[in-house]
Amino acid sequence: MFLRVNISFFDRIRNGNFRIGGIVMPVSFLPLIFPALLIGVPLLFLLRGQRPFLRAVALSTAILLLLFLSVYVPGWILMFRASRGDPAAMYDLARWTEKHHDTIGEYILWPFTPDVLGGYAWLEKAANRDYPPAIYALGVRIKGGIHVPRPPDWDGPGGNVYDQPLRGQPLIDRAIRLGYRPTVAEEDFYAQYRK
Repeated sequence: MFLRVNISFFDRIRNGNFRIGGIVMPVSFLPLIFPALLIGVPLLFLLRGQRPFLRAVALSTAILLLLFLSVYVPGWILMFRASRGDPAAMYDLARWTEKHHDTIGEYILWPFTPDVLGGYAWLEKAANRDYPPAIYALGVRIKGGIHVPRPPDWDGPGGNVYDQPLRGQPLIDRAIRLGYRPTVAEEDFYAQYRK
């Protein structure tokens, strides 16, 4: 019985799925295992002496630095290009601003939330430069009230969703007139936008 439980447990880890109440839940153990290795391996080398320990610490630090740089350098490049007025870079920077913490979170536990209002600001700048994908994304977000700033004249319900279909639909129509062709349904667009 004990052996069977262990095999089942390791199968679950390998497959990345856990069943909770009949529902299969995809689970990644990488955010737990990766930091444990970054800390645990140097501690194991501490048993061999100070020099192997320092080498292991240097290697762990380098790996962690490479992880962060692989996420942040593309963002810095996008910031540079966006600051020079490139609307495509502004659009990509809006997406990066909202999802770069998710990328880091795939490897280590990362306690930050996405900067959706910062992404919204860059999306607005790209839309103001008549970039059709940005106009469409802005229209969808405003129409559904998905992560948009509270309008100054808002008299609707509180919370964090400020749906404004009369402001959003004209933007969607304008983006389509400019030649943008969405690849997913409007209600699924924001989830696709964040990938």
